[in-house]
Amino acid sequence: STGELRAANVALWLWNLGILVGAVALLTGHTTGREYREIPWWAMIFIAVAVLTLLGVFIHIVHRRAVRGVYISCWFILAAHMWLAVVVVVGYMPFFRQGLASTIIEGFYIHNVVGMWFTPLAVGLTYYTLPKLLNKPIYSYALGVLGFFTHLVFYTVIGTHHFLFSPLPDWIETVGVVFSVAMIVPVWASTGNFLLTMKGERSAISLSYSLPFLFVGVVAYGLVSLQGSVQSLRYVQEAWHFTHYTVGHAHAALYLFVSFLLWGSVYGLVPRITGREPEPAMVGAHFWLALAGMLIYSIALWIAGDVQGQSWIDGLPFMNSVRSV
Repeated sequence: STGELRAANVALWLWNLGILVGAVALLTGHTTGREYREIPWWAMIFIAVAVLTLLGVFIHIVHRRAVRGVYISCWFILAAHMWLAVVVVVGYMPFFRQGLASTIIEGFYIHNVVGMWFTPLAVGLTYYTLPKLLNKPIYSYALGVLGFFTHLVFYTVIGTHHFLFSPLPDWIETVGVVFSVAMIVPVWASTGNFLLTMKGERSAISLSYSLPFLFVGVVAYGLVSLQGSVQSLRYVQEAWHFTHYTVGHAHAALYLFVSFLLWGSVYGLVPRITGREPEPAMVGAHFWLALAGMLIYSIALWIAGDVQGQSWIDGLPFMNSVRSV
């Protein structure tokens, strides 16, 4: 409706205003000094209001639906906005910024911005876009429901696996490790669901400029998330903790998994809305340059991180690891 469109436009401008104000704040030396939460709270207010506005728009759209049920893609997209509102509020509460509580909330915020905002948003869009482009139902609705609820249960407490071997209580570190491994369940419930939906559709994928993005994003979702579960284990972190390996993993999650799924939905849905097709050669260049660039970037950092870790384990000077990398 016109009202929903206006509200969505307001949310768009508020979001970008928040980013602009936050960027100016950082350039002028105003920062919280905390990773991922660098933008001051008075700039984040614009983004928080934008998210709540979008949530209201989506709830109104779902409320006036013509069918009885609410499809699984709506679950993920609605939940992403609800979860982000909670994550931002918790992350910016002043009484969580003292002592070890600040470190725990740091892990909570870092991981849940990725896992409770970007991930359900990208996965939810894929649950809508993939069946629509293939003109077939999703392989298993039950797997989608399993993926949704186990994601909600397991993901919210895994952030402390970033702080193993730290002054944090061992029990909260162990909870982070256990639930990180448990994340294999929701990740592969949806990954398997998507791959089984694409089974037998090689010809459709090869002729499409949007489905290859979705295919790479789905595979990256499964593999990069599995990498994260393995990385959370204590004996693995002995070598890779605080190295470039973690940086490579984080960027692969956002740029191979989330970015490719989002671009697959953009290329698949926007032409249907506007009636205008993009230039296939340009889309192809986008796909191959993005894929090649991220593989080179990630693999180089994973190798560098392993070299760094082994150098530190051997007790060599820090600069030796820098030169080796």
